[in-house]
Parts: sequence; structure tokens; C-alpha cells
Amino acid sequence: MDDNLALFNQINSLTYWLFQHSDFKGTITFDANDDSYFISIKKGVESIYKHHIEDFHRKDSRLLKFELSSIANHLLQLKLSIHKGQSYSA
Repeated sequence: MDDNLALFNQINSLTYWLFQHSDFKGTITFDANDDSYFISIKKGVESIYKHHIEDFHRKDSRLLKFELSSIANHLLQLKLSIHKGQSYSA
């Protein structure tokens, strides 16, 4: 679970970075009643990235780690593309 906690922190940090350094807006929802985790990244009204994990607590820990790693990697790619775009415009 420590690996998953580190991934949650990375996802939160990357989402916050996108909010601060771009015109992307992020929403992260952990719904204990629905047992789900949802993340959405938008640019204006256009959805850039979404991922929904259902049955969060019943998932196999390896599968959950894979899904969280995938989310973190997608957000990292968004961050890198923003950095690349800023270096071209500078």
C-alpha cells in the first residue's frame, strides 16, 4: 500500500502542477460510498484525460498499482508536453 500512497501523492502533485502552470483544470474524486476513484483533466470544456477506477478497495493490489501508475504516467506526459511547448515559445 505504500507504493500506492506514493502514486496518489504523485497524481495529486501532478494535477496541482497542471492547475498552477497551465490552463488545464483537474478534478480528483475518491468516493467511499461508491468505492471508486475518478480523475478528470479538462482544458476549458474539452476533456483531455479521464480515468475511473471502480471497486477500488476490492481490486487486486498489483492491478491497482498498475492503474495508478498509468494515471501518473499520463499526467507526467501532459506536464512534459507543456514544458516542451513553453521551451518552443520562449
